Amino acid sequence: MISVNKESFKLVELLIKNQELYKVGVKVLENGATVLDLGQEYPGSWEAGKILTEILLGGIGQISFETFPEKVAGCYFPAVNVRTDYPILSLAGCQISGWELSPGNFAPILAGPGRTLGRKEGDWLEEYSNYSDDFEKAIISIESPDPVSLDWSKELAQACRIDAENLYVIVAPPSCLATAIQVSGRILEQALHRIMEEGFPFENIKQAQGFCVIPPLVNDDLISMGRMNDSLIYGGQATFTVDSEDKKIKNIINKITSDKSPVYGQIFKNIFKESGCDFYQVPMETYSPAAVSIVNERTGNIFNAGNLNLEVLEKSFTETIN
Repeated sequence: MISVNKESFKLVELLIKNQELYKVGVKVLENGATVLDLGQEYPGSWEAGKILTEILLGGIGQISFETFPEKVAGCYFPAVNVRTDYPILSLAGCQISGWELSPGNFAPILAGPGRTLGRKEGDWLEEYSNYSDDFEKAIISIESPDPVSLDWSKELAQACRIDAENLYVIVAPPSCLATAIQVSGRILEQALHRIMEEGFPFENIKQAQGFCVIPPLVNDDLISMGRMNDSLIYGGQATFTVDSEDKKIKNIINKITSDKSPVYGQIFKNIFKESGCDFYQVPMETYSPAAVSIVNERTGNIFNAGNLNLEVLEKSFTETIN
């Protein structure tokens, strides 16, 4: 059986062994937990962001960089191309965010293969898979401007059911390069949860590939978070290869793109503020990609929905600090 924590730990070792090259920091806490800093006290790098994204894919997905095909605000921005042969385990098991370290607005949100060691009741993967990793090490990522505390590490180690010295926590704030890359790399996960919510059987999904623009950086966490979500909502496409009856695809294809959101057309920063700065109060349909294609290998038919929205991307990418 594939161990997503074992595969991801190979990538963690790359970061640890090449700290100077990747511009990252490594710190061992009093209880033995290891913290990798990819954007707080250390700047991180393109390669560190790539490695982080592949860690969040459980070490069983790949990304590469390309150029976004359209100009935004007069500029050709970079984009991430992401692909996986294990879409359910990689995306639903490892990459999806949804583990709150503490309640409240701007609560740190966790993701990573360590979730498969600490399977929580109600985890949405359990409806589709009985997968559970048994590797002795756990890798978790936290998107937060705050340093990882000893208390956080204790809570995470306990939740992952491992000893603290076997815990590896990767931390990066919203406004850094590594976070911009890994959020754009969520374009497939952004579509997968909508496919699930519309009732399409996960077992019919065979492969997944997508691309998403990487937003320009700005030294403001709220604006950065907004730009990153706008990149998914207005600047990304997810493509899934499935083995299915065409009618099952027709039932969902026009329901799973961001243009079905009641707040479509607004930049995410404003949507978030109007929702009380609570991600869970944002309309569910908003967390969808700009465009989705589904290729049915059973019939050869291709189904498409949604479009990139360069106008809203420009509004987002030119939002500046007051």
